[in-house]
Amino acid sequence: MQRHELTPAQKWERLTLADNFIFCKVLEDNPEVCRHLIEILLNIKIDRIEKPAAEKSLKTDFISRGIRLDVYVKDGNGRSFDIEIQTTRSTSLAKRARYYQGLMDVDNVQHGAGYDVLNESYVVFLCMGDAFGKGFPVYTFRYRADEDKDFLMDDGTVNVFFNAKKYDTMKSEELRAFFKYLCGKEPSSGFTDRLSALVERVKTNAQWRHRFMTWEQEMAIQSNEKAKEIAKELAKDMAK
Repeated sequence: MQRHELTPAQKWERLTLADNFIFCKVLEDNPEVCRHLIEILLNIKIDRIEKPAAEKSLKTDFISRGIRLDVYVKDGNGRSFDIEIQTTRSTSLAKRARYYQGLMDVDNVQHGAGYDVLNESYVVFLCMGDAFGKGFPVYTFRYRADEDKDFLMDDGTVNVFFNAKKYDTMKSEELRAFFKYLCGKEPSSGFTDRLSALVERVKTNAQWRHRFMTWEQEMAIQSNEKAKEIAKELAKDMAK
């Protein structure tokens, strides 16, 4: 049975950490888990973080296109992190990262403040496949001069794209264990054991189960209405 043929209740039972709903809830409700995951992903040390904001909405003004970041968090040094779970193939991830970085900057600069207040910002995509088709387990992008590849512009922005399917070639054991678990394998480390327990805790929460199924039903209704609109337009075109 295909996923789109499942009932909301059946979908709920099959959810894993790789599903956006579960991923956001686990990290939002467990700041220390979120902190440790960022440390693993970026190989950096974080002393403390603010409470993660799941599905964080950012918008520059009331007429601009807003975005909803999966998990948005800042650390004690003012660095910003956006962690995105990407389960479907997309050709626009690079442009999305660019857009997200810009709105994160706007969010971090108070009105009238200078550009020097901007701290490091990271956009991290956890992709279930290879975003760029080069076969790397991870792609890390920073601005460099065309004239000298060793010369960084040092604007503080970093965009990282992980290829979960390449978990067995990742540099650290913790990275390998995390992405192996994200790909649906059994937990194989203390951290993934904890993640697995937290996933089950979310899935036994009646409130979140109800919210997920309500959301799924609303999406199904919207999808059906959209399909009807398209069918009407096609019928009009064929009648011409």
